[in-house]
Amino acid sequence: MVERIQTIFQPMKILFTGGVKSGKSSHAEKRVLKMSRGKKPVYLATTELLDPEMKERISEHRRRRGAKFHTLEEPLHLADTLVSTEVPVLVECLTMWLNNAIHHQLSEKKIFAEIENLLLLDCDVIFVLNEVGMGIIPDNSLARKFVDLSGRIAQQLGEACDEVNLCVAGILLKIK
Repeated sequence: MVERIQTIFQPMKILFTGGVKSGKSSHAEKRVLKMSRGKKPVYLATTELLDPEMKERISEHRRRRGAKFHTLEEPLHLADTLVSTEVPVLVECLTMWLNNAIHHQLSEKKIFAEIENLLLLDCDVIFVLNEVGMGIIPDNSLARKFVDLSGRIAQQLGEACDEVNLCVAGILLKIK
């Protein structure tokens, strides 16, 4: 009977997207806590500490989540970090991870392979990704590359995830 239940279990993959400071992270945190059913979920933080302003943002996120999460910090190799995880995971955030991947010159093939490997994890995963494609086309090639890759990642996740949510002005809209 236990084997049958285990084969039926399909881990959920959920995407929270929206603009900067739209409220998507706090909604994603609430959702992963609910999904964890009293167990401490994993919070995979992807942001590299590169400047004082980013240090303050990271501190704000740490204060907000407190001790409710088991925090892992990994800027590039997300799926490898999570491969043996059994509790729900919040990946915060793929936008900063993409920034890291471009900075460290990962190929597009490696970028999309990493996303695919995250989608194949055998645990519930909630992804946070900024919506960056609703503005103007950037005036430089690096920014255009970032926007294009981010949009393609959003499409990959949108197709593969069981649920997609858009956060606007703190209000959550279920898209899928």
